Amino acid sequence: MDAIEEIMGRCVEMGRPAWYLMDNTNMTSPSVLAPTVAAFQILAYTARMAARLGATFFVPVTQGLAYSIANDNVEEAYKAEGKPEDFDPLGTVMYLPDGADRMYIINNLWSQKVAGVFFLGSWYHKAVIFTEAAASVGALTLGGTDTTHNIPFLVAICDYSIIGEELYALGAYVSKDPTQTSSLAGQDIGKYVALVLILVGSILATVGFDISGMFAW
Repeated sequence: MDAIEEIMGRCVEMGRPAWYLMDNTNMTSPSVLAPTVAAFQILAYTARMAARLGATFFVPVTQGLAYSIANDNVEEAYKAEGKPEDFDPLGTVMYLPDGADRMYIINNLWSQKVAGVFFLGSWYHKAVIFTEAAASVGALTLGGTDTTHNIPFLVAICDYSIIGEELYALGAYVSKDPTQTSSLAGQDIGKYVALVLILVGSILATVGFDISGMFAW
C-alpha cells in the first residue's frame, strides 16, 4: 500500500500519468479469475488514491467484460472521492483489442513519459514486453501476479513486487471484505499448524520416537 501511494505521489509531483495494466482478464478461466478479482479490488483502491491526489490515471483493458467492470470501479472511485468531473468516460478506462494493445501501450508509454505503472493480475508473455518498456521510460513500477513462470520477470524488472498469494491478500485487505480476509487468515493459521506438526514430528523421529502408531486407525 505504501508503494501505491509512493507511485501516485511521484506521478503528481512530476505532472505525468499513472497507468494500471492487467494482462489476461478472461474470467471464464478459473486460473485467471482469482488474480483478476484481486486486481480489480486493488484497482478500485488505486483509482481512489489517484482521484484524491489529482493524478492522471489510465486503465487499458482488452476484454469486454473486464472493461465494463474496470470502468464501473474507476468511475465509482472518483465519485467516492467527490471528483466525478475528473473521470473521463472515454479516456480514463479504454478498451483496446487484444493484439493491438501492444503497440498502443508501448508507443504511449514513451510519448506520455508515464511516471508510474501498475502490473497486477494474471500475466503471461506481455509481462516482459510492457515492464521493460515502462522501465526504459523511467517509470516507477509495481508488479504482482500468481502466474509462477512470470513472477521472476516482474520481480527482476519492477521496483516493487507482490508475489503469488500476496496479490490475493492485498486485494482482500484494500477491499475490506470480511469474508475474504477471514478466509486468508484461516489459510495462514492452517499453514502455521501444519508447519508446527512437521517440526514436532521431525524432532520426535530424530530422537527415535516411533510416531507411526499415532496415525494408526
